[in-house]
Amino acid sequence: MPSSYLFAASSEGRVYTLSTSSGAWRELPYLGLEFKKICAVPNFLWAIGGDRQVYVHVHGLDVPIRIREESYENERWLPIEGFSKTLLPTDRYRYSSADGSVERGVDKIRLPSMAWQWDGDWHLDLELDGQPLPEDGWMYALDFPATYSVKKSWNSYVRRRKWVRYRRYAALNSWCAVAPLHKDPTQEPFIDVAIGGTCVPNAPAGTLCVWAITAHGRAMFRTGVSKTAPEGLRWTAVPTPTGSELSQISVGPTGLVWAVLYNGRVIVRTGVTRDNLVGDSWLDVKTPVAACSLRIVHVSVGTDAVWCVTNDHHAWFRRGIKGEAAGISEDSAIGKGWVEMVGNISMISVAANDQVFAVGAADRCLYHRSGVTSADPTGKKWRLIQCPMQISRTSSSLSIVSRKSGGSSSTPGSKHQSFSNLYSKEKEKGVVETCAVIETVPNSSTGSCSSNGGPPGLLKNERWKLSADSPPTIGSLNLNDRHKQRTAALRETSHASSAPAADVVEISGKFETQLRNPRAWSPVRSVGSVVGTEAHPESDSTVFESDSTHHGSDVFLGEDDDHTGSQFWTECGILWSCVAPGAVTVDAGNMPNWFNEQSTSDSKVDVNANWRKDILVKLQKRQERLAKLQTVAKFEKAVELSSWVKSADARYQRPGGEFEDCIIELEWVSSGSGTSGGASDSGTFTVLSPDGAATKIQFPLSDITCVQCCSEAGAPRIAIHAPHLPVNCSPVKLQFSSDSEMEDWLSHLSSVCSQINTLVGKPASNAIWLTSELGDVFVFDAANMKAQQTSEPEDGYMEKMDVSTCETPYYNTLTMGKMPCGTELEISGCVYDDADQIRFDLQSHSTVKVQPHRVEKHRVIALHLNPRFNERTTVLNSMKESEWLDEIRNDKMAFGPGATFTLKIRALKDHYLMIVNNAVYTDYKYRIDPESVTRLYVSGRIKLFSVLYRCPSLIVSMERMHWRQMGGHIKRIFNSGVDVVWGISCDNTGWVYNGGWGGMFLKGLEGSGKINPMIDTHTYYVYENQRWNPISGFTAKSLPTDRHMWSDATGRQKRSKEHTKLLSTHCEWISDWAIDYNIPGGADKEGWQYAIDFPANYHAHKKLTDCVRRRRWMKRCRLSSSGPWQELSQSKILDAALQVLDDDVDSSPGGNNTAVSAWAIASNGDVLIRHGVCSLNPRGESWEHITSDQPLVGISVGPTGQVWTVARNGMVFFRYGISRQNPCGDAWQQVEAPAGVTFKAISVGRAGIWALDNQQRLAVRKEISRTFPEGSHWQFLPNAANVPPHTDQHCGFRSVSVGSEVWAISLNGIICRRCGITKDNPAGVGWNLGIAGQWQNVSVEGYM
Repeated sequence: MPSSYLFAASSEGRVYTLSTSSGAWRELPYLGLEFKKICAVPNFLWAIGGDRQVYVHVHGLDVPIRIREESYENERWLPIEGFSKTLLPTDRYRYSSADGSVERGVDKIRLPSMAWQWDGDWHLDLELDGQPLPEDGWMYALDFPATYSVKKSWNSYVRRRKWVRYRRYAALNSWCAVAPLHKDPTQEPFIDVAIGGTCVPNAPAGTLCVWAITAHGRAMFRTGVSKTAPEGLRWTAVPTPTGSELSQISVGPTGLVWAVLYNGRVIVRTGVTRDNLVGDSWLDVKTPVAACSLRIVHVSVGTDAVWCVTNDHHAWFRRGIKGEAAGISEDSAIGKGWVEMVGNISMISVAANDQVFAVGAADRCLYHRSGVTSADPTGKKWRLIQCPMQISRTSSSLSIVSRKSGGSSSTPGSKHQSFSNLYSKEKEKGVVETCAVIETVPNSSTGSCSSNGGPPGLLKNERWKLSADSPPTIGSLNLNDRHKQRTAALRETSHASSAPAADVVEISGKFETQLRNPRAWSPVRSVGSVVGTEAHPESDSTVFESDSTHHGSDVFLGEDDDHTGSQFWTECGILWSCVAPGAVTVDAGNMPNWFNEQSTSDSKVDVNANWRKDILVKLQKRQERLAKLQTVAKFEKAVELSSWVKSADARYQRPGGEFEDCIIELEWVSSGSGTSGGASDSGTFTVLSPDGAATKIQFPLSDITCVQCCSEAGAPRIAIHAPHLPVNCSPVKLQFSSDSEMEDWLSHLSSVCSQINTLVGKPASNAIWLTSELGDVFVFDAANMKAQQTSEPEDGYMEKMDVSTCETPYYNTLTMGKMPCGTELEISGCVYDDADQIRFDLQSHSTVKVQPHRVEKHRVIALHLNPRFNERTTVLNSMKESEWLDEIRNDKMAFGPGATFTLKIRALKDHYLMIVNNAVYTDYKYRIDPESVTRLYVSGRIKLFSVLYRCPSLIVSMERMHWRQMGGHIKRIFNSGVDVVWGISCDNTGWVYNGGWGGMFLKGLEGSGKINPMIDTHTYYVYENQRWNPISGFTAKSLPTDRHMWSDATGRQKRSKEHTKLLSTHCEWISDWAIDYNIPGGADKEGWQYAIDFPANYHAHKKLTDCVRRRRWMKRCRLSSSGPWQELSQSKILDAALQVLDDDVDSSPGGNNTAVSAWAIASNGDVLIRHGVCSLNPRGESWEHITSDQPLVGISVGPTGQVWTVARNGMVFFRYGISRQNPCGDAWQQVEAPAGVTFKAISVGRAGIWALDNQQRLAVRKEISRTFPEGSHWQFLPNAANVPPHTDQHCGFRSVSVGSEVWAISLNGIICRRCGITKDNPAGVGWNLGIAGQWQNVSVEGYM
């Protein structure tokens, strides 16, 4: 392993380094400036100086930092002048960037700062894409921008040539000041700085993150810092929460930022990614112990570890930190809890590999935490770092004085004198010294210095002086020119020699040192000290003159061998103040030679220690208990586990990004009991980088709620839904190289997820069925969820909400999305001592009102419980339409500052009952229906311990519903709730579910039941669009704002007959492209439809005002699949409806064979009723035809037998006269719709009558009663953009299904459940959202 370096700063502000290949400290060359704080990454040091400004130090680079500057000179050809510098007003600049958008005149391109140096002059680049250019460097093109060529042609109207100049970072191995925030640096100095970000996930190589804190408590981010731009560009203020003043900050290798506040709390920066290094927001993390006296004073961030130090000098470790995922997961960024470590620590710092270093609080020594590994991130114990000090002859003269002078002690415990301590009273008289050697220069009244060394007996305070009127140029002496003189003098005497007179010149009676060596630059003349000022070699030649004897990449970090005798050793008795391990890499199993732990009498093992005796006694008692156990034969056999791992190459879609190469890995661990599923079954799914070194995402298989195919033409893909993943990371989309590989992974993932959830074979009769856009069938079976939640019979079902990492305000959606009668919320926590008031709200969905030009949202709060300690009262209230109602005050205080509490809110028949600490507190009569309650909100100075949700019915979370793929290819599906399930395929063939599971998607893995082949046909459509032209008539040439000339039905997506591909290898073409004359609206003899403009209502015959036309081309394909389905009959059906009538439920003996009312719409629009359909005969026996005046497209049957249909023209009809004696009814009655509204689907159930119109709006029938079962009028739900589940692009619904609840599929493919439906409000109040799986159709008629 190559050498790496540990940096540390002493209490006197000196910086030292310790190499992993060495056993001695070395001091960095002292340039007259002390440092308060240092931080490091490989090759880069950032520090806070004694002047409270920021400094950067670049060292150890084998390859210098060299940046190429480019400027393009542009010219245009003019008829008279030829190529001229005169350009058109619309042209680019004369000197510009490559794309011409930025002006880059060669005389305006300056060096970023004085730390840079031009490496040569401007010269032409005489090469274009590997081809040589003429000596003048011109390249020619037709116009800007275009493709340039080497040779000039007759149509070359523009030309350009590229000027190139290199700049080099010349301040290597030197401390350089970074520009302050203000012209006056003292206006807002810095108090802390931190550097990290070397391993931000997927970030470009060389990325660095630098944060700092000012004396005003502000957080500053240095933009533009990288390994090629060490000083960055500018400081950017990052807003912090109101009232938060920062005192210390730390940045991890992955960019994770933690900061300490003056009040002892810490905040964490979330959302730090490669695209947003600054992050998004701050999260608050409280102190390890909820006590007012304990405050965090220091924090340090590693890759997967965060450590902190509290004001009692105790070290704490933060569990649950995952640096790789911290940018996309708040839980990974803030961790899960604090673990206290032993030790008396004042400062702690974590390396990039999570190794921990610390500074002791009492002895100010350096310590390393031994035994820190990925398996044990907290380590074993603190080990003292004991290394001698290796002093260079060219090191700081002050260090030499403090250790080698006769007046100084060299014992290990001695403390060398600081620069300021060496001053005598002359400092008060205005005497300021430079960094030259100080102790042997005789005092001169004339102000000059002698070049000869003084006698050995001179006092230390007899040194040469500099006038106080002249600012010291600290660190600017040429140390190399004096190297031989110093070495010779040091060999003769223990005192250092004086500064050579040649290096000190007198300017206007004041001494100034010459700046010759860039590695010894003055901080006053460094990076950004004069903002916007450039250093020029001609005017600032002294800055750029470097001594060739010290050329190299590692001047002060060289080998430790002393070949020249310029180094000596001393004991290290330094008091440390800061340690920076960001650049060091140590292996816990192979530590460097830093520890001198010799056995002493104090280190002998005390075998008689009390804790040892206690452990031995406990072990003896344990053995006695084991001996008393009965024979082993009475115990069950241990579970035998088997495991396998499956991996493959794939492409992973980053959240919101493109697909990139990866390796996927599926690990499965199963019990050997032979049963399917069980507590011992588990597994993980991992997405790795292409080389397998980094983990992009990883999660347990138990978190998966759905695995579905989401392939596109030529791109086999699957989507893995796991709601527990960070925001925007679910679903995980993977693309494979072939259909067979995609199907292989789909089958394995579906199989193992079904085993984990113990879901195999036939689902329950009351399951929810679902189909996707690709025709895949999925089902949700609540059996597994019910088994996980079942508790005592009298308690119903219970779920515990996770509040371990939550801070107030706490805001969470109730799992059921409602709070029906019998539900209870139990909230336990503690009120802080300084709390003025706390608040508990039961909130409902906001009321949405769509106005002509805006969407209004009005808040609704069903219960507002507000204990106010400053007023000694508790307020109860409700809010409607964002307005508070009359409040109720209760002076009985059940809550108190500094006290724990347990609050229970029960929803009873007509009121809420509130119980505090097991005592009835008060009740609150309903003002808003509790069925509409969807969320719990808690705020105030309060710490939550737990939140329990109890419900008499099964608690079903929309996000955690597990959707199992059943097999087959179905477009629409219908479930009766008594084991009768029908489906309709794309070619309108009816299918019946036979009770099995599996098919082609499982590829023979663990399928059950009878699997039958299924053949379906699908039609591809492409629209040809044309616009009328006054000269040529209808033509394929369109306006710039028109749709594509070959497109889909909407015109937004470009389509063509040539580029239309089959979806998978299971499809085959069965026809050629042909014109479709059966398009809605009709077509002429050539298949054209006409309209005034795109888009509009199309008709078959051209009118005078028609300016556009279109026609539809179609091509059919056959899809071969298999699944647990059998064909219903030979009749083709457009729609179907299954319903168990209330009368049939009451009359069925034992419920074993329940009759089902089955209706359908034939392909010609007639109504069919299927006789003999029941639980034991789901196919039924025969069809009966029912005539209708209008061709129909949709049908639905209610639980009381009412039949509703939708005609092809959008009209709605109701069938009256239906009874047990007359199941076919008497006649159709039209149900009027609002003017201009046409419907396309309808669904009837216990939750009401809902319809979907052709504008994708949902409507509910109002005022339904026994007397008027058809209701009175329609109420439409507003489709408001950006109100979930709607978006700007997708606003509306695809389908709706009504049973005991109302479920729908939105246009963007999200499954939704309507909440807040009551008798008084049949339309409900809002939607609870499930997963977005590009769903097409849902059936909840049988779900109860």
